[in-house]
Amino acid sequence: MPNYLNDGQAKPTLCITAQQSVATVTVEVKGLGFKQSVKIDKESTKWITLPSNTEIVLDGISARTVLVTSDTDITVVASHIKPFTGDSSVIFPVTQLGRSHVAFTPDGGPMQKIVAIVNGKEANTVDILPFSDVLLKNLKHLQQGVKTTITLGPHEVYLLRSEKTLSGTRFNSKLPVAVLAGHECLSITDTCEHVYEQLVPIEFLSNEYLIPAMHLLVGKDTAHVIAPEDDTDVTVFHGPSPQQRKLRAGELLDISIQMPTVVRSNKKIMVMYTSSNFPFDEFLTNIIPTSGMSKSWTVHSQDNYENFVVIVSEVEATKSLLGLLNLNVFPADKRYSWAIKSIGTEKGPITITGNSLQAVYVYGGKIRHGYSTTGVCNTAPLPPKPPADPCEAIKCREKQECQKGVCVPIESATCWAVGDPHYKTFDGKRFDFQGTCTYTLSTTVTTDKSLVPFIVLAKNNHRGSNKVAYVRTVSVTVYGQTVVASKQIGVVEVNGEVTHLPISLAEGKIKVVQRGWNMFITTDFGLEVKYDWNMMLYITVPSTYFGALGGLCGNYNGDQRDEQADPKGTQITTVLDFAKTWKAADNDLFCRDDCEGKCLSCPAEQQEKYTEEKHCGLMAKVDGPFGKCHKVVDPNIYIDNCVYDVCINKGIRTFLCDNMRSYADACMTAGVKIDANWRMLSDCPLQCPENSHYEACGTACAASCGDRDAPTKCTQPCIEGCQCNNGFVLSGGKCVPLKDCGCTYEGRYYPPTDSFWGDNSCTKLCSCSSQTGQVKCTNTKCKTSEICDIQNGVRDCYPLSYGHCQASGDPHYQTFDGKAFTFQGTCTYYFSKLVDTTDATLERFEVLVKNEHRGMNKAVSYTKTVEIKVYGYTVILSKDNYGKVMVNGLFVNLPFEKEEGRLSVFRSGYFGVLKTAFGMTVKFNWESHVSVTLPSTYSNLIGGLCGNWNKNPNDDMTMPNKTITTTINAFGISWKARDDIGCTEDCKGKVCPKCDANEQNQDIFKKPCSLITDKNGPFKGCHAKVTPTQFYEDCLYDMCMYGGHTTALCNSLSTYTAACQTAHTIVENWRSASLCPATCKANSHYDVCAAGCPQTCSGLTEPAACQGSQCVEGCVCDDGFVLSNGECVAMELCGCTYESLYYHLGQIFYPKDQCTHKCICGNQGRVSCNESFSCGPNERCEIQNGVQACHPGSKGSCSVSGSGTYQSFDGNSISVQGDCVYRMVEMVQTADQKRIPFSVSVQQQSSIGEAVITRKINIVVAEYNIEMLPGLLWEIRVDQVKSILPLTLEEGLVKVYQSGSFVILETSFGLKVTYDTVSMATVEIPSTYKTLVRGLCGNYNDKKEDDLLLPDGKLAAAAEELLLGWMLVQEDVFCQTGCGSKCPLPDKDNQTKAENACNILILDKGPFSNCYSKVSNTASHKACVTDVASHLDDKTLACRHIQKYVAQCQQVGISISSWRNATFCPMTCSANSHYELCADTCSSTCASLTMTHTCPVCLEGCQCDEGYVFDGGECKPVEHCGCMVNGKYYKSGETSVLGNCLESCTCKAGQFTCEPMNCNEDQVCRKKDGIPVCMHDPCRKRNCREKERCVEKDNMGVCVPKSSASCQAIGDPHYQTFDGTHFSFHGTCSYVLVKTSGADKTLTDFTIINKNALALGARGAYMKSAKIKLSGHDIIVNYGERDKLIIDGQIVPLPVKLDSGNITIAVSDGKGVLQTNFGLEVIFNWSELFKVTVPSSYYNNLVGLCGTYNDDSNDDFTTPKGEQAPGLVEWAASWSVNDNDRACWHFPTCTEKEKDLYNGPQFCGILLDKNGPFSKCNETIQLSHLTIDCLFYACLTHGSHETYCKALTGYANACRLAKNEVSPQWKQITKCP
Repeated sequence: MPNYLNDGQAKPTLCITAQQSVATVTVEVKGLGFKQSVKIDKESTKWITLPSNTEIVLDGISARTVLVTSDTDITVVASHIKPFTGDSSVIFPVTQLGRSHVAFTPDGGPMQKIVAIVNGKEANTVDILPFSDVLLKNLKHLQQGVKTTITLGPHEVYLLRSEKTLSGTRFNSKLPVAVLAGHECLSITDTCEHVYEQLVPIEFLSNEYLIPAMHLLVGKDTAHVIAPEDDTDVTVFHGPSPQQRKLRAGELLDISIQMPTVVRSNKKIMVMYTSSNFPFDEFLTNIIPTSGMSKSWTVHSQDNYENFVVIVSEVEATKSLLGLLNLNVFPADKRYSWAIKSIGTEKGPITITGNSLQAVYVYGGKIRHGYSTTGVCNTAPLPPKPPADPCEAIKCREKQECQKGVCVPIESATCWAVGDPHYKTFDGKRFDFQGTCTYTLSTTVTTDKSLVPFIVLAKNNHRGSNKVAYVRTVSVTVYGQTVVASKQIGVVEVNGEVTHLPISLAEGKIKVVQRGWNMFITTDFGLEVKYDWNMMLYITVPSTYFGALGGLCGNYNGDQRDEQADPKGTQITTVLDFAKTWKAADNDLFCRDDCEGKCLSCPAEQQEKYTEEKHCGLMAKVDGPFGKCHKVVDPNIYIDNCVYDVCINKGIRTFLCDNMRSYADACMTAGVKIDANWRMLSDCPLQCPENSHYEACGTACAASCGDRDAPTKCTQPCIEGCQCNNGFVLSGGKCVPLKDCGCTYEGRYYPPTDSFWGDNSCTKLCSCSSQTGQVKCTNTKCKTSEICDIQNGVRDCYPLSYGHCQASGDPHYQTFDGKAFTFQGTCTYYFSKLVDTTDATLERFEVLVKNEHRGMNKAVSYTKTVEIKVYGYTVILSKDNYGKVMVNGLFVNLPFEKEEGRLSVFRSGYFGVLKTAFGMTVKFNWESHVSVTLPSTYSNLIGGLCGNWNKNPNDDMTMPNKTITTTINAFGISWKARDDIGCTEDCKGKVCPKCDANEQNQDIFKKPCSLITDKNGPFKGCHAKVTPTQFYEDCLYDMCMYGGHTTALCNSLSTYTAACQTAHTIVENWRSASLCPATCKANSHYDVCAAGCPQTCSGLTEPAACQGSQCVEGCVCDDGFVLSNGECVAMELCGCTYESLYYHLGQIFYPKDQCTHKCICGNQGRVSCNESFSCGPNERCEIQNGVQACHPGSKGSCSVSGSGTYQSFDGNSISVQGDCVYRMVEMVQTADQKRIPFSVSVQQQSSIGEAVITRKINIVVAEYNIEMLPGLLWEIRVDQVKSILPLTLEEGLVKVYQSGSFVILETSFGLKVTYDTVSMATVEIPSTYKTLVRGLCGNYNDKKEDDLLLPDGKLAAAAEELLLGWMLVQEDVFCQTGCGSKCPLPDKDNQTKAENACNILILDKGPFSNCYSKVSNTASHKACVTDVASHLDDKTLACRHIQKYVAQCQQVGISISSWRNATFCPMTCSANSHYELCADTCSSTCASLTMTHTCPVCLEGCQCDEGYVFDGGECKPVEHCGCMVNGKYYKSGETSVLGNCLESCTCKAGQFTCEPMNCNEDQVCRKKDGIPVCMHDPCRKRNCREKERCVEKDNMGVCVPKSSASCQAIGDPHYQTFDGTHFSFHGTCSYVLVKTSGADKTLTDFTIINKNALALGARGAYMKSAKIKLSGHDIIVNYGERDKLIIDGQIVPLPVKLDSGNITIAVSDGKGVLQTNFGLEVIFNWSELFKVTVPSSYYNNLVGLCGTYNDDSNDDFTTPKGEQAPGLVEWAASWSVNDNDRACWHFPTCTEKEKDLYNGPQFCGILLDKNGPFSKCNETIQLSHLTIDCLFYACLTHGSHETYCKALTGYANACRLAKNEVSPQWKQITKCP
């Protein structure tokens, strides 16, 4: 071993002594090639010096083992002495080596502690288990409690060195080894000395040691006690008073030795001795146990040292021992004595013999030297008589063996239920079972009393799909204890009570701990249950239970064939029936044993997909992260499970990651380390909770508040997962600072924040202090209204009962004490609140309700908003935001949970439910039904509309001042919480209408309401528990007040349904297509008894607070879909949980104040955040409508009015008249589209010069086309279909409503369009659209100067040009921009009249004067005067301008004085209505009976008279109201056609029914006056050509072309066919460019022939003329003869019309344009351009150089014979016609030799060279026609290099234009400039 420094001065020496005969000894060091043999006489000694490099100087494995062999017995003492440092040690023979050692390395000095493991003659493995974290000198890290395994070859040695102590480290080897330990140079005082000893194997240790004081009071001597096992009790005897200490495995006890000491223990210990050895250097030696004492010893002293011998002996010895006559007695045990004797300076050996047992040590030293070791025992003590075999009379069960008289199992077996769940029995049989009840997985079925009985139950649940189940709860009952684990990590229920881990039960026989992901329940007899609190359950049993078990895990008899046995042992054939026999009782009414016959399977192609390496197949990859595990743990079963789970769960990554983690866990449990990269490779990143981090190989026994030393005692393999950060420990599944740990009380851990009961009768209430760690208990008891009980795992005082209060209908209140009354106040009132706060243990709360009138019916009101204040939170549920919940001003997604579950909000059926830990439940259906449930502890301590709950209904009308009133209104007003704007408790001074008993008892009301009381009806099962009488009477009242409108009936029936289901009674289905049909969102359906706790995306399970709820009616997600904040989405589209809040997929949110973090919920539940985010320049971070986000900082406004006055967003104003469709504003399309696109266009519908200008407004949003039409109030068109207002599209994306005299459209993204239904419109957009819009309204960039931008980005020179630029040409719309001769001339008289008409807008003391400071009146006045002056005949124009200004003032909250009168701008209202300056056209509609619209400020307009509501534009009684369906209103009594004439629907008094419809065969669905109708289809029997469509014209079906196609010849000439083929051809003859093929005789024939000629120079050919043969005419176009043609032989100037205008030829932009009545168009410029355009009617009917026009460019080169030509020239020649030009040619004269040359690589061949500079271009552009051009020029110019280069330059440019790469080397290759 290393001695001080590696200085080459080592002289290792062996002192070898022969015993009873001559010995031949061989010493060898195989690693050094050293070998020496000596003969030693009997009882003689020889010394052998080894090579100096025998000293090991490198860590790790080496071959420097010294092997000493002999043919007879010898003893060996090894010395390793250098100048000033060295030691010696007795070396044990191989017969005394062992397999287990515990290390001791003394502390002292800066050098390394050392341990050497020396292996024998066979290969071996050694497990190293550190007692503490150690960093070795070779930088290898040994982690506390984590096993490291090394492999040693024959006679190899492994050296460990560390600055930190290695004491306590455990070494376990497969075969015996020698272990030596010590210190490179131990320093106890000033100097240092190399020390070492061979360690005694654990099996040879003892429990009693006599320790002599080798230096008495001189120096520093210490005994070191190491415990190999836990719970080792050590007693130290210095004298008569012993000292005791309990040690755990590996723990060290240091004992200062100043006098003889005795050490005893209950278990084996190792004792070693260090000394400062004053005045010499330090030494280390073993202490010999009393069991190792002997009568004869030999000591080996060192030469030239002062040597001393120490003898410990029995007192009975009286004979001389080396002349020592007086031995010192051990004070603690006078049976033993000790003595020290100097033996001189000569080296030994010296033999010491006596008559009694003794232990002998030798030590010594000289200046700067020291050493010590034990003596060598010459006569081993006689072995004790072997005890009788305790197993001799023991008979064990099968699969057991006897050890030390006890039957122990010889193996174990594991059953599992994992994933969805896949079962594997103890005997290895695999099956799948999807039941969701509770089942016995394993239990003892034998009567053998020697076996401890146990039972393991598991309850499964659905997550996302009702066809798949997963293990949710595990229950283990054993030793009279029941331990239940569910989904709360870190805790279990013990006998029903929640308990934090770890815990020990049944006097230590049961232990429950958390190891990484898993909870382990272990027993003393070998049962182990492992569950990951999620879906992976493993049960391991010892073979003791072989053949003694039953359950889903099988009978464990080694035979897979008989696994499906019921509790009686009968074999069951099917898995389902087998599982049913092992079902245990639970309270789940909705559990099922099967998947309703629709069990999911994974298609073969999906199995193949998920078996790939990027999915589950990664586990099978040989060189993948799990490859090392394949031979130890077969991955196939894990892959199969993974593929199925991922497949049926639509690829959700969580299921893949869970299965991979399961395999990784199995591998690591088997001792195989897994590549830590598996998570990265499988895309399974792990986000660790707060105060923790990920470790690929961390301790399995994490420190917890209940067991902080767990890692030091851990013997489990390492695990991967999250580990607490330094300074933090586990507490209830979370990592908390040590200072926040709680207390352990009576063996159980309690967090510091919890109070708990210290007994089972709730008489001792205890609390834990984290500061002191102490538990303080006080005597108390439950209140009289409470009972001591365990609920949801918590022992506490619970209410004896619960009280219920509700409000429903209009609203009818029923107090806690059962008093019923009706109160119609529309303010905000206390529904219930704690009013007596003297009991500090009661949680304070307030429940407030706000009511509303619906349909302006002042006689009744309904609950609109419920507000709950509790725990410092304000929770609001409002009809304004159906399905949403607001918490402290912010909308939250459901389910929502705070205060560690004390406050929970979730959805159950139609209701939003709030639950608290103290037992309060509030329910609201966002419609009208609210209820509060309170525990009996609040009895007689509350107040509000719900009464005081003192079991006396007679005093329920107690007001806050504690007086009792008999007036309902006074009672209601007394509990008013606040006055809301416009709220009231009366009918505004009028007598409130009522329905007396006679009115209510009409059959029209009684018959529908009698459904509640019908003894044979759907509620018959409820009558016994919930008396129907009051509900029936409430129904009659509401029906009467609403004239029998169905909404009142449906509310009443829903209310009684909820009451019945709350009482846990059965309600049968009462809804139908004709009675209150349920409307459910996408992917959901109605169920009258749906699960009260629906599965949600938050964990794919039900909210925790909801568990155990009764069934409720409502909409249920379809199978495979789960709730995501009220929407049913596919599981794979679920969102994310971030900081305990749920966000739906794609949701952007800002979790920090000031929007400094912007996060988005992505796929697979992953949230990505920008943590350095800030809002944009046109945004500010604030809360608007319950959402914190970057909202627009302002808004811009643009308007059109009068005859054509446009005011832009940036304030620029233009005035241009125009009759057309103009684009006012539209969004600019951008690459990163972040805003919702929209457009607004305006069409003037009256001619210029008419008295009244009218405009239609068209808005396009989200593919909806919305039209606002002049003269139509309360009505718009959506996709040409008539829609009555109000209207909501896409759940609020678009809302359109009537407000006063205006129709207003609003969108969720801030667009607002206000239209006066005549000609004025205002468009408002948020500032986030700045610079993103264009049109007549400008670009909204705060700059007026560029508001005249045209679509092409250029500035218009004048307003008229701008209007023309934004004109939108539409079919059948005649356009005229500007007024031309009709423009009004300036007229001072008109100006004066206009000013007089408009001056009311600027009067200092006028009706609008208080608005001037808020809304500028100057611009309004100017616009009014300008328009009125030019349209004096329009008597309403000034009024509408004033009306617009009034609306602007009212919208900003300014109160306006009356300004209309009978002569000035009077407003005429329809029947049953009247004018009001502040008219409510929002809440006074029929639609408001069922739909709440967040009403804007009131505007002036017509208001329905009392008792009437708006039914569209008419005012009708409520009973005549129609239906609101999916955001759209339908009038009562009218039939509506939905969709494309698919359904015919009728509305009657709120009841909407539909029937399918189909148009007749000869009909088509068309929209007529905004209504879809089936009309005669004139096109039905019209057969059009392939590329034509039929349109109706003058009641006739007319075929019109669908499109057109063009062919053109450009330049010299280059052609493009109708099908897009490009080619160049330079023939100089006449050719058919295009002509009709004659296949379709009904088409008008035409032929176009072009004549080419040779141009001067090197240009090639050009089109000299073209002849168009058409309708008997020959029309010739000659090159260069502009503005004239030759028609039928005559020169004719243009323009010209032929055949009565059927043919027109004109000049436009310098080009000639020929147009025909059948669609042919020819454009030419008498020079370079000739273009032919044909309608698609000619599809597949044309031939010529322009191709075939059949969408197939491959056959464009077809000859007149219909054949494909071999080449371009041949094909073109086939279309030539005789023109008597003998000099024409199809190609220049060129010899075959010249052609070969010019087609070769030096000329044109370079274009097609696959390795040439044009090769990449040739991949996408066919260059073959370019080679013909090249050849043409080459032949034409006889190889002119200049012409050749020009041609290639043109081709290179063509390639670049097509974005294809051309190598720049082409110029070098061709030598072109």
